[in-house]
Amino acid sequence: MPDDRLVGDARIGNRAAFEELVRRYHSKLTHAIRSRVSCRMTVDDIVQDAWIKAFQNLTQLRVDGNFYYWLLRIAMNSRRTYFQNGKESDWTDPQLPQVCQPQSSQPEAVAERNEDCQRVRHALMNLDEGHRRILVLRDYEQQGYREISETLSIKVGTVRSRLHRARSQLRNQLKSSSTS
Repeated sequence: MPDDRLVGDARIGNRAAFEELVRRYHSKLTHAIRSRVSCRMTVDDIVQDAWIKAFQNLTQLRVDGNFYYWLLRIAMNSRRTYFQNGKESDWTDPQLPQVCQPQSSQPEAVAERNEDCQRVRHALMNLDEGHRRILVLRDYEQQGYREISETLSIKVGTVRSRLHRARSQLRNQLKSSSTS
């Protein structure tokens, strides 16, 4: 059953339809958030929050909207809110297992990592929407070419060529930002 039909059924109270959406996208969403957050417990909190918000706001998804892309945006907003509210202090709690400690807490390493992330984010934002979206789908959400093809309603060959152009543009953006 297509996502839009499941969303429609979930909107009118069909619990099984929403459960099917969760089955389809939970691990994919978790993987996407895990690539941005190192603590597994924090990932679980963010993903759970995203699912709750998605359920509560199903009526706000456009009828022709891509459910997973919408869900990912909710999760990314939940992630941002999580860290803005100071919950990241959990990372430094000595009672938490080592897996929840930052990879390097040295101020220089943290500053360098933050600077690199900002450069990439800035370069991504300077790309046109089509190139940015295809990069996000492939490199951040780890979607395969066929899945991207279906998401964007384009041929697999077109996905490959656009991805090549997008990476090339991103590389150029990063080179120009490092020389400025």
